[in-house]
Amino acid sequence: MQVIKRYIITILILIVFSIGYSQEVIRKEVRVVQPYAPTLFDAFKINILPSLKDTMELSPDFIYEISPKPYSAEYSIRPIKAANLLDDPLTKLYGSYLKMGLGNHLTPLAELSINKKRSKEYSLGAYARHISSNCKVKLENDEKVFAGYGNDEFELYGKRIWDNSILSGSAGMDNRSVYYYGYNTTLGDTVLEKEDIKQNFLKLNAQLVYRSSYIDSNHLNYNIQVKYNYFADKFNYTENNIFTYGEFSLLRENILLGADFSYNYIDETGDLTTRKNSIIGLSPWFKKKTGEWRLRAGVDAVFDINENKTATHLYPDAHLQIAVVDNMLNAYIGISGNLEVNNFQKIVWENPWIKPGLQVRNSNHKLNMYGGLTGNINPSLSYKLRFSYKQVNDMYFYVNDTLDILGNQFYTEYDDVQLSTIYGEILVSPIDHLSIFIGGNYYKYAMTNQDRPWHKPAWDLPVSTRYNLHDKILVNVDIIGSGKRYIKTYDSSGANEFTLDGIVDINFGIEYRYTKILSAFLRFYNLTSSKYQKWNQYPGQGFIVMGGITYSL
Repeated sequence: MQVIKRYIITILILIVFSIGYSQEVIRKEVRVVQPYAPTLFDAFKINILPSLKDTMELSPDFIYEISPKPYSAEYSIRPIKAANLLDDPLTKLYGSYLKMGLGNHLTPLAELSINKKRSKEYSLGAYARHISSNCKVKLENDEKVFAGYGNDEFELYGKRIWDNSILSGSAGMDNRSVYYYGYNTTLGDTVLEKEDIKQNFLKLNAQLVYRSSYIDSNHLNYNIQVKYNYFADKFNYTENNIFTYGEFSLLRENILLGADFSYNYIDETGDLTTRKNSIIGLSPWFKKKTGEWRLRAGVDAVFDINENKTATHLYPDAHLQIAVVDNMLNAYIGISGNLEVNNFQKIVWENPWIKPGLQVRNSNHKLNMYGGLTGNINPSLSYKLRFSYKQVNDMYFYVNDTLDILGNQFYTEYDDVQLSTIYGEILVSPIDHLSIFIGGNYYKYAMTNQDRPWHKPAWDLPVSTRYNLHDKILVNVDIIGSGKRYIKTYDSSGANEFTLDGIVDINFGIEYRYTKILSAFLRFYNLTSSKYQKWNQYPGQGFIVMGGITYSL
């Protein structure tokens, strides 16, 4: 490149000199505005790269070898500090309470309950109650007679709790007194001395219960009970009753297998009569359930052993429940039977004006078929509907004992009966803190020998309403109604049939809770002051009002 530049410069110098010698010399002044800057144009290069095409192909093969080797990770544990959980605050327990009241007809009430407070291992308690009345009532002949009563109760009870079992027991006393004031008013002038018509009942009882508390049904679950009752009246009639019961169950392949055993011994002794009765029961059964249905099936064998004879009874035991619509409609059907033991104590608690020492036959419920529906229409409305059909031998009915001129005591007559019953109930809560219960039974008796089911109504209808205003004011209204009843009496011409009017008993109560431990109550019974008769010739006390206080300890 430098050589080319030199040739070009040499040629230019020669051309200048040749022009100067060949022409006339011109003298002019030349001014150079700026220095001369020679410029060379860029040269154009051929930009073609050589290419090489290789026709030889190589296929490399690689061989990988992996040698497994365990990797031991090293780590260190850093303990996390345990979170501090705060216990839920326990509600304060008031282990005891005292209730005291007073009503018209000089009716005192005292009730005391004492309980050991919260414990995971055991509980202890005691209960005592007294109520009595010094009322007089007017009979149909306008004669006022003493119709008071008295009731004293006392009970001790306790419970010991282990991991998988519970032992509980109780012992107590129940002393009651009544008066045979309901005599036959057609006798004319009759004067009854208070002590001459008094009857007194004393009950002493003790009980032990030992049962399992396994949550898992795969364990052998059991419930064993032993009870003893001593019962006596004013006229030297006594009853000793020993009752034992055992229930055992075990789950095998989703089927719960079980058996019940019972032994009931009754020894009744009086001045003129005695009775010894043993009832042995054995009931094997099984239960099976799924999400849609539940089934229980078995058989009950009962042996009724008296001094003179032994009767054997076999009863079916089956119950099937089906969930037709979840939480809205459940249907069930069943069949069963049982022997109703009518010992003296049971009869007295039902009708205290029976003849002293009355012995009542056991009732054989040969067949009991039933079915029904239960469910909830909405969260505030639930219902039950039930139909049953029974065949009962030796069903007992109360009749006035007219062999005694006063006729103020009852004995029993019997019949074989077919009884159909329709039962329905509704529980509704239209607003918060208000609940209304309506229930009712309709009875249809098909008699064999008796003309009527004496002292039995054709229907009954209980209605109950509860209202809680901010847990401060509690109000309740109860209505008890039943239909008319037929009664039978005897005179010199034979049997006579009469009717007793139906019963409507309206009760009202209100309680004001001044504090959590102190409240006051007021109760009104039989607001209509109806002198209805539950038992023939025994009118009720009429209107009763009682007020008092409750104090928690």
